[in-house]
Amino acid sequence: EDNWDKDDDCPDGAMSDFNIEARLNGAYVAMALLYGHGDFAKTIEVATRAGQDSDCNPSSAAGILGVMIGYAAIPDRWKSGIDAIADTRFDYTNYSFNTITESTVRRALRVIEMAGGKVTDVDVIIPQQEPKAWTLEQWNPGKPDGMIGIDDAAWKWSGAWTTEGSDQDGRKVAVREASSAGAEVSLTFNGVAISLVGPLSETGGRADVYVDGKKAGLLDAFILERTHDNALWHAYDLTPGAHTVRIVRRDDADVRAKGKRIVIERAITYALAPNSP
Repeated sequence: EDNWDKDDDCPDGAMSDFNIEARLNGAYVAMALLYGHGDFAKTIEVATRAGQDSDCNPSSAAGILGVMIGYAAIPDRWKSGIDAIADTRFDYTNYSFNTITESTVRRALRVIEMAGGKVTDVDVIIPQQEPKAWTLEQWNPGKPDGMIGIDDAAWKWSGAWTTEGSDQDGRKVAVREASSAGAEVSLTFNGVAISLVGPLSETGGRADVYVDGKKAGLLDAFILERTHDNALWHAYDLTPGAHTVRIVRRDDADVRAKGKRIVIERAITYALAPNSP
């Protein structure tokens, strides 16, 4: 963590101790598999107690170990609730536990056949294959180097904006919310990327976004109920130097939306990372 908990690109982890980078998550998953010694509960415990992204990492470690030891070898205490929900469709999907399992097995067997293997009613024969190392391809979005709160003088607000809001837990936070269509804000910054942070929700609306005077995309703040996201909009791979982003609230929203809210909490700016070309 001392070596790798740095420069998290995620807006939530940028310039803070929180980190959900794959390099750190992967290390904790590997550590759980090594020090769990094949024990399902111990593996989950090690991944959880490592901290940071400690919902995903135990799930990843347990999933990998489950594949290694097989479903039958997973202790019953971790499977006892499955039968009751096995045919219940997961929210926001067309699958239940049973149907997604069947679909996964079916696709796995098809991949085996495509690789030259053989699948019968009683046998699955997987051809031996030599592993092939691929050339490393790694995206570098830049290094987080600035956090611009909504009270910073760099923001230029015009039109109707309110200045009080609440987070997903109902706590008051410093935000700006566009109260009507046409409300706009601009921000000039130096860097190679920018992330705009603010809550997405079932009441979210839309805004047009411009970078350096050119239309750069659509900000859509709608997401389904009981889900969470706060990455409003981002732009990467900008030419190093000064840029201006402008957000203009529209008067439309997703057909499922219950409002047209655009709420901004802060911006994260990014500089060239050391290994950038």
